[in-house]
Amino acid sequence: MNVAKGRIVSPAAKDGRPPESFDAWARVLRPPAATHMPAATHSAAEEVAAYRPTVRARMALVKVLDDIGEDGELVRMRGDRLVIGRSEGEIVIPHDISMSPRHAVIERVGNAGWRLSDLGSVGGTFVRAASARLRPGTVLQIGSTRLRFQTLDLTAGVFVEMHASGDGTRHECHAPTTTIGRAGTNAGIGLDDPFVSPVHATVLRSHHGWRIENAGMNGLWVRIEAAVAMTVPSQFLCGEQRFMFEPLH
Repeated sequence: MNVAKGRIVSPAAKDGRPPESFDAWARVLRPPAATHMPAATHSAAEEVAAYRPTVRARMALVKVLDDIGEDGELVRMRGDRLVIGRSEGEIVIPHDISMSPRHAVIERVGNAGWRLSDLGSVGGTFVRAASARLRPGTVLQIGSTRLRFQTLDLTAGVFVEMHASGDGTRHECHAPTTTIGRAGTNAGIGLDDPFVSPVHATVLRSHHGWRIENAGMNGLWVRIEAAVAMTVPSQFLCGEQRFMFEPLH
């Protein structure tokens, strides 16, 4: 291909015809318009899989979510490791003072697996969950309130509010079913937090142990205690920054 009089042209045809302009040549490489293509039958469409790489490791997407809503900045993860932190890593959130300098890492496991680990951060890394088992020491975030679960005996548990200055209010639960919600509602445990729904979560006790289920708009967040597999689209929290992780299968 060469340049002539300020426009890009394709090489001259061997039969002596004048060369085509770049636009005409490029259109030749594009598939014909849909109206000129024979319609694929339903069975044929089902037999053809969309193209994807079969040899190289697969990508993943990490979205740094906006403060409100589910939009945000998309980061394509093509390497094997991505560190998130306040001052170090591939994703840096310098204005989040509750995030540690090196807070969390996402790592590839094999060719198609991923895991999320906390890097010893002060505030911890939380994953958004529909439900979770509770055991002594489990830390949750409901709204903007962090709670640590402890057992008093076989039939009683307690949620302790966690503040920067130390432990706060203790909320005991003795019934087989206890609701957690905003203070001033009929919830069994009331939290003075505008980000907590009137009924935000339900705590269940059975012979299998303790369990909590989400019912709130802003979700139930569980602090990870070890590396967790990220096999489906998942939200996680570092400091006050929410992220969405999506593996591409």
